[in-house]
Amino acid sequence: MMDLPSDSVLDLPLGEFMRPEIALTLGHVLQIHSVGALLNAWRNPRAQKSIEQMFDTPQQARHAVGVCATWLGAQTAAATPMPGWWRNDPRARPSA
Repeated sequence: MMDLPSDSVLDLPLGEFMRPEIALTLGHVLQIHSVGALLNAWRNPRAQKSIEQMFDTPQQARHAVGVCATWLGAQTAAATPMPGWWRNDPRARPSA
């Protein structure tokens, strides 16, 4: 098994690329603060449902996880753009 450096993508804080209201909610409610924590939590079907509820749509959550997995070299369907969850995305829903 390969050791990943401490500054790898797994340690990247979600708030660096994700809309703040989504990243903060994931952190406060589910204690998911980094890419690695998000991918680990996604392995649990119960956690998947909880993660999906933090996004505007379940599809956004699946896309976000797919993008994170792609950064680690996994083959996913995340290539199709899904607007709304990226930080500074003009197509994102306004915060309430």
